[in-house]
Amino acid sequence: MTRENILIVGGYGEVGGKIAKLLLQDYPNKVWIAGRDMQKAEQFCIQLNHLVSPMQLDVSKPVKPKQLANIALVIMCLEQKDTAFAELCLAQGILYIDITASYTFLKKLELLHPVAVQHQSTAIMSVGMAPGLTNLMAMYVAQQKTSVEKLHISILLGAGDTHGNAAIHWILDQLNKQYTIKNDSHSKITNFTNKRSIHFSDIGQSSVYQFNFSDQHTLSKHFPQGQIVTRMGFDVEWLNRFVSFLQKSRLSTILKINKMRHILTSLIQKVKIGSSVCAIKVEAIEKNTPPVSLSFVDYDESLVTAKIAATVATELLEKEHPAGTYHIEELFKLDAFIKQFDNSSFF
Repeated sequence: MTRENILIVGGYGEVGGKIAKLLLQDYPNKVWIAGRDMQKAEQFCIQLNHLVSPMQLDVSKPVKPKQLANIALVIMCLEQKDTAFAELCLAQGILYIDITASYTFLKKLELLHPVAVQHQSTAIMSVGMAPGLTNLMAMYVAQQKTSVEKLHISILLGAGDTHGNAAIHWILDQLNKQYTIKNDSHSKITNFTNKRSIHFSDIGQSSVYQFNFSDQHTLSKHFPQGQIVTRMGFDVEWLNRFVSFLQKSRLSTILKINKMRHILTSLIQKVKIGSSVCAIKVEAIEKNTPPVSLSFVDYDESLVTAKIAATVATELLEKEHPAGTYHIEELFKLDAFIKQFDNSSFF
C-alpha cells in the first residue's frame, strides 16, 4: 500500500486550518481535514475549493487502522489525554508531528521511541512557536558560547491576536499549576510569577513571567550544567499586571471551574485589546563574557506555528530522517526555518 496523504487532526481549528492552507500549495488534493465535527470539516473544505478532503475522527476514542489507510503523515493539533493514537500511527509506519506545548504529554510521547524505531517511523515533537522556534533559537545562541550558565527564553504574545480555544484553555489551566525546572528542583514555581523586564526590539520594554512551556525542560538534556528559564507576557502591560494580581491574590483558582474558564476564553476571543504581535528573545549567559542574544518579531502566533509545522512536514515527506521520537531541535537547525519569514524577523 502506497501512503501519500497528509492528515491534519484538528484541521479546521485556528492552527490546523493555517497548516492546511500552507501545505495544499505543494500537496493539492492530498491533505485531509479531520475532527469530531464532520460538518465543520466539510465547511472548511468548501472554503478551500475542495482542494482538501474532510474526515470524521475522534482521537479520544479507539481509532481503527483502516481509518488511516493511505495516510503518510499525521499532524496533531489537539491536546490529547493519552498516546494511544500516536502509538497507532507509529505502529502503522506513519510519520507523526505534534504541536502540543504540554511537557507532561511530551514525556509520554518520548516513551514511544522504541515503537517508532521498530516500525521505521519518525515522530517530531515541540513543533510550533513555543515550543519549537524557541528551541531552535536557544540552540543557535548557545552554540555561540563555549559553555552556557543560563538560557533565558522570553515570549511575548499579542493580546489582540486570534488564539484558538485549545491554546487559551492551556494557558488558563497553567495558572493553577506549579512546576520545577532543572537545577532548581527544590523550588516549586507558580506560573506567571518571578517577573523580568525585557526589551523586545521594535516593541519596547515588556514584563515577562515564568511559565511552564516545555522548551525549558526538553532543552535541559543539551545543557545539563546550565539553567534554562522560560518566561511569557502579553503586549498589554496592564493585562500582565492583572494576571499577576490574580496569582498573588489566589483569585486564579476560580478558573478551576469549567464554566468560568469557558466564559473567560470567550471574552478573550471577542474583546480585542493589544495587537497581534508575537516575539521571542533568547539570551545565552556565560561567566565572564558578554551575553549573546537572538530576537524574533512577527505577527499572528498561530501562523508562525503553522509555518514551523508545515516546514517540518515537508522535510519529513521529502527527505530521509532517522526513525524514533525527537524534539524539533534534535533533527533540525534554525536555518531550515528562517526562509519562511521576512528577513527582518530575526535580529
